[in-house]
Amino acid sequence: MSDGILVAVVVVLVALYVTWTAGRLDRMHARVDAAWAALDAQLVRRAAAARGLLPHLPPGAEREALDAASAAALAAGEHDRDLVENALTKAVRAAVPQLSGGEEARQALTELQGAAHRAVLSRSFHNSAVAGARTLRRRRLPRLLRLAGHRALPQFFDVDDTEVPEDRGSAA
Repeated sequence: MSDGILVAVVVVLVALYVTWTAGRLDRMHARVDAAWAALDAQLVRRAAAARGLLPHLPPGAEREALDAASAAALAAGEHDRDLVENALTKAVRAAVPQLSGGEEARQALTELQGAAHRAVLSRSFHNSAVAGARTLRRRRLPRLLRLAGHRALPQFFDVDDTEVPEDRGSAA
């Protein structure tokens, strides 16, 4: 009789642990999804702020590159987003020294710097959520029982998101 009770208690404890782990994994995936949505919003905001620099740039290759890169970033989906964002960062770095227009250009640059900083923070939160979900999914029990279901393994989002340079040109 006591062996049966012991087995029942062990089975209940294992079932509780598996249920708790499955719920935790589901919450981790929801956190990754929410962090991606926030990151996506900040990347769109950064691309829109980069477009705000266009009126303050002289006609030329830098302006055309920034226009194309910001348009591509605004239209980008989740697939290959890192390549598009890296191209935008490169275009911004090339365009900032060409800024002209005084106070309006300085305000547009400040807005871009703020948006870029928020994108850096959002990327950090997203990658932290991904790391947590991947760590939990690597454990033996979630792998063995396939607690993640058919969800894809969350991926890190790595881009060159160093700060937007200060304008050293005529806008300062």
